[in-house]
Amino acid sequence: MTEEKPAQPLGLTFSASGSEYFRIWVVNLLLIVVTLGFYMPFAKARRLQYFYSNTVLDGQALSFHGDPWRMLRGYVLMLVLFGGYALSGHFSPWAAFAFFLLLAVLWPALWRSSMRFRLHNTSWRGLRFGFAGTVADAYRAMLPLFVPGVLFVAANAWYLGGVDTSDQDAVNAAMQAQLPVIGLGFVLLALLLPYSLSLIKRYQHQGYRYANQEGQFSATTGDFFKLGLKAIGVTILGFVAFGLLAAVAVPALMVLGKGSGMLGSFVLGLLFVAVYVALISMLGAYFTARLQNLCWNATRSQNVVLRSQLQIKALSWLTMKNFCLTVITLGLYRPFAVVNTMAMRLGAVQVWVDSDIDTWNAGAAQRTDATSGEMAGDFFGIDMGL
Repeated sequence: MTEEKPAQPLGLTFSASGSEYFRIWVVNLLLIVVTLGFYMPFAKARRLQYFYSNTVLDGQALSFHGDPWRMLRGYVLMLVLFGGYALSGHFSPWAAFAFFLLLAVLWPALWRSSMRFRLHNTSWRGLRFGFAGTVADAYRAMLPLFVPGVLFVAANAWYLGGVDTSDQDAVNAAMQAQLPVIGLGFVLLALLLPYSLSLIKRYQHQGYRYANQEGQFSATTGDFFKLGLKAIGVTILGFVAFGLLAAVAVPALMVLGKGSGMLGSFVLGLLFVAVYVALISMLGAYFTARLQNLCWNATRSQNVVLRSQLQIKALSWLTMKNFCLTVITLGLYRPFAVVNTMAMRLGAVQVWVDSDIDTWNAGAAQRTDATSGEMAGDFFGIDMGL
């Protein structure tokens, strides 16, 4: 931040209504079913337009300008790629491995293109955002995740490639033989995931552009490893506590409910489902809140600083509430849950600036025009939903 002018907060509010979004959600769902899924990009565009129009920063809402027909092109491409991978596995494990390698080659470029499309089609105060990440950096960010992925798929192809799938004993033997390799893959995934996550977040946040503001990201790889270790520790403690609770409570409840028969068993099962849901909600909220706070507290530009103070306890309660009401209403509460979660996560973020925003527009029009021309010539300028 510069010291020429004291930092001033910009009001950030999210005014979406669960009942309003419910109507959009229902129409989208029906059209997706009727069109066998091909309405999905149009549904996504409507959803983004609604959410952006209700995200107000300094009294002015965001806008989404994405063309759903271009988004459809990306959606079809994704269907072809993942459909081809799924179908190839039915013919040969080696064919699935070859298709996985194709996905690994294309995915970082598609991911980068998706971010460029989304940001270029997002505007505030009449000026569009941009993304400056390079294709090479996208591959570097994704590479650590592909190492265990290739190991998993290659092991499956190596051990099952020559096995007669009609011989269940041979299939079982091949599955058991690859367990050490699969275990090695999970170890690599655990070791590489924080590193890759740090590369991905750095790539995203440093690539953000708005007018003459360029994203900066100060979180280190060590910060992500600390988060990962803490998350693993909390998860282990949580499941140990759950196991101890089960070891003590199950015998006691069985004795107390012995005379109640089926009803006692049902109540016992319901109690443990509730405890399990609470545990999963708290673990998910812990990682989500810590990751959001880590990333946005480390993000700034020349004249902007962001702060996030998302509370784990509040997010845990909201997650449990959303899950229970979604189950009770057979999924109809889902739009309200999405709006409530978005409101809490955005409400925890503060934006501070130390200069006059109107002065940022100097030279921005030329930059925006250049970005528009680049996007127009980019075949992969599509939203992949990544």
